[in-house]
Amino acid sequence: MDPDHALLTRLRDLAETLPGDLAWLTGPPLRADGLRDLGERLSCLGADLISRAGVLDEIAAARLPAHGWIPECGPEPRRRLTHYVGRGEVRLGLIYFASCGAGCFPFYGTDPAGKTARHERCEKCVKEAYRLMSVPPAPRDSARSS
Repeated sequence: MDPDHALLTRLRDLAETLPGDLAWLTGPPLRADGLRDLGERLSCLGADLISRAGVLDEIAAARLPAHGWIPECGPEPRRRLTHYVGRGEVRLGLIYFASCGAGCFPFYGTDPAGKTARHERCEKCVKEAYRLMSVPPAPRDSARSS
């Protein structure tokens, strides 16, 4: 069974059994063993979901152009701006979330036609990209800098 299928199976199992678990847990008196079992189950599943999301984000981010600029979602290709998405986490599935808040098309790799270079860059994203690139790194060892 592939990892995604296994996670979905665990989610479906939780959805099916949770109403019964809650009915059993909320009846007096509260049971420590039931609370612990459900808490451990939710913690393990949550950790596995977060881990898998991280792997999927890394795969998607590896497909982004190195310059970090991709066109926004929109019906008119000539009027699209490009937005800075950087190399950060991908939180909206197939749509990337730009630093200015715009949704951007999933644009993988560098466009051979140079599309991203032709689109005007969003002013907010230009400022944010400049800010991110111009911030000096924090000192690694505060004892050395004293």
